[in-house]
Amino acid sequence: MAANGPRRGAGQKTSGVSGRGPASARQPSKAVYRRRRIVLSLLLLAVLGALVWAGVVVAATLSGDRDATASEPFQTAPGSPPAPVPDAESSGTPAPTGESKPAEDGTCPSSAVRVEAATDAAAYAAGANPLLTLAVTNTGPEPCKINGGTTQMEFIVTSGSDRIFSSADCQDGAQDLLKEFEPGATEKANFTWERLRSAPGCAAVASNPNPGWYVFTARLGEVTSEKAVFQLD
Repeated sequence: MAANGPRRGAGQKTSGVSGRGPASARQPSKAVYRRRRIVLSLLLLAVLGALVWAGVVVAATLSGDRDATASEPFQTAPGSPPAPVPDAESSGTPAPTGESKPAEDGTCPSSAVRVEAATDAAAYAAGANPLLTLAVTNTGPEPCKINGGTTQMEFIVTSGSDRIFSSADCQDGAQDLLKEFEPGATEKANFTWERLRSAPGCAAVASNPNPGWYVFTARLGEVTSEKAVFQLD
């Protein structure tokens, strides 16, 4: 038989590859380092992108607040109605109607006559007599005649429901006075009230008015004025 090589002892171990250290001491390869650098670069880019996006959002928010505040003065107040647009047809002088036209004899209709009452003061000291004024105006669009005589004219003073005085109660020799009024023309008549009571038919009156509030009303024919209030001390 051919001779065999020397036998290994039972306790002898097979050695590893000649010239290399143990497997646990092996270093990472270059490919691993490249992958790590790529991952770190991507993470850094993601962080920078997030910071840039946050800055854009903050800037946009601040810009939006400033614009909203600046626009507030230009907002229309709620509930403000638009100004009415005048009608071209209604802006001119109205044409005379049947009610405002003068009668056949040229007199003004009652609808074209305005009567106003006024006093020369709001309050009168003791002993001062009020001056009562009746004013009549032609409010129609055409000239017409108004009877401003004492037959049509009356100065009335009241206090509550108490009829104090009327210029018609003791009037003597009343006369008509027909006068033509241009459109818008006004005439006035004055009467000094001596703080005396009167009664229809010029009947005697024992008492005189006391200090207090009184109302003067003027009348001309069928037209009566608004009330004018005054005070007696």
